[in-house]
Amino acid sequence: MRRPLVAAVLAALIAPASAVAAPPIMALKDVTPGALCTGLTVVQGTTITSFNVRILDVMDAQSLDAARILVRVSGPAVDDTGIGPGFSGSPIYCTGGDGVSRNIGAISESIGEYGGKTVLARPIEAILASPVVPPSSLPTAAHELPIGARSLATPLTIAGLRPAFATALSRAAAKAGRPIIASVANARGTFPKQPLVPGAAVAVGETSGAIAIGAAGTVAYADGGNVWLFGHELDGAGRRSLFLQDAFVHTVVNQPLNLSDVSTYKLASPGNDEGTVTGDGDAAVTGQLGALPAGFPLRVAARDLDTGRTRGLVTQIADEADVGEPTGIPILDLAASTSVVQAVLSVLSGGPARQSGDMCIAVRARELTDKMRVCNTYTVDGDVPNAFTGALIADVGEATRLLSTFRFGVLHLTSVEISVRVRRGVRQAFITGASVRGKARRGKRMTVRLRLRHLRTGRRTTRDIRIRVPRSVRAGRRTLRLFGAPGDVGADPLDDSSLSIIFEDDPGADTDDPGPDSVEGIRDAFLALRRQDGLAGTFGSLSAARQVYRDPALRITGGARLRVSIRR
Repeated sequence: MRRPLVAAVLAALIAPASAVAAPPIMALKDVTPGALCTGLTVVQGTTITSFNVRILDVMDAQSLDAARILVRVSGPAVDDTGIGPGFSGSPIYCTGGDGVSRNIGAISESIGEYGGKTVLARPIEAILASPVVPPSSLPTAAHELPIGARSLATPLTIAGLRPAFATALSRAAAKAGRPIIASVANARGTFPKQPLVPGAAVAVGETSGAIAIGAAGTVAYADGGNVWLFGHELDGAGRRSLFLQDAFVHTVVNQPLNLSDVSTYKLASPGNDEGTVTGDGDAAVTGQLGALPAGFPLRVAARDLDTGRTRGLVTQIADEADVGEPTGIPILDLAASTSVVQAVLSVLSGGPARQSGDMCIAVRARELTDKMRVCNTYTVDGDVPNAFTGALIADVGEATRLLSTFRFGVLHLTSVEISVRVRRGVRQAFITGASVRGKARRGKRMTVRLRLRHLRTGRRTTRDIRIRVPRSVRAGRRTLRLFGAPGDVGADPLDDSSLSIIFEDDPGADTDDPGPDSVEGIRDAFLALRRQDGLAGTFGSLSAARQVYRDPALRITGGARLRVSIRR
């Protein structure tokens, strides 16, 4: 029975994806306990493999929404590992009394059995009831799973990271309750586009490119250019606009305990862009081949100022603004933060604990005439290698979260560009004293000599700076207070505790503060992310302090008070 079925699948693979004919289906009422059937999935690479399926029972057949088919699997493809996340959507074909092999449904949930051989399948009628393009972005009503069942939804996979960084990111995500499978491999462009036929490996991509973020599974059904995936929801969010991608399965990771946090799963990477994921229903994720979803490029570039070495990463971000950001969790924060760390770690090939540099973030949006751009300098006297990146993550997160919190309209981003420059060593000096050189007159500039001691080297220098005396300052003996800028707080990019900031919720999301009420307000708040990194001074209250001097190559820290004789 299996040979004709596999031959049919191979024929479908050879045909153009748009020409794949819809396979016949079997109504739930015709599914017979005890029947010997065949399942299709990918367990390595992109080749579809068959395995044996025995129908054990048809459960809750009176309600299509609740109905499940209890099955037991066997065969070389699954004997060693059982079923786990990534197998969801694997179609099951049974031969009816007329001798025709028909699709009865797709694997969708596990039941916690040791070894993972006995699982649940969603009837094909329920899967196909999911509209390919839902009528709105309203979420689909959720249905309860059978007692003891657990969805085989694959956690997000993020591909293309350095090994140690990938491991730390996975641990941080797990602690935050947002599990991620971080893979060092990025399969994009390493294999030709695969026809998305039943049994093919597939991914729902939030991003595409250098940093690939998506959820992998299996195609349950295909009809021409329309496909149904997974046999369960992704988020159950209704209308979607994400990348429909093929996927490459590196291996099936064997965890026979099949517990909620320890189970067999497919280690897979999103691959080639093939269309748009359009729907996210209770029984299936749906998509259409061809046109790609709306999106914008995230460009991240890092430069080692000591060697001139550069590294650039370009990632396309799926933009769900026009379908109402249905999950409320934009992916830009995760993509931008991980891209910055990845680029810096790659360009340095090992970096000391003490580093200095700068980062600029530039954003263009359809609603703004000019781009928004903010730059900050950094000096980190850390105690772990590459602590510099920890300071960058905090600022990237603040900027990207701001862009996603506009509550009174839609902000269509057209590009996000982040450039980082880094050098070894701390360019920082502390003020050890200050004195006035010459005369000080109202409305004129006076010279102040700073006595500095440089961090780590201990070198002592002086620097003359020019400070304007405000006309509002009265003549006589006055006190000038000078305030330097402190160094930046770094963190270990390979420590999951440090990376937890990436997964923190926006601290203002649950407050009564609605945030900026216009696009212009978003722009002003974005530009306000520019930090004071120079020397501030005031003859009056602390609130009146203003920047009086700045050296972009040296962070001046500490402060001084000096008495100044002001003349008319």
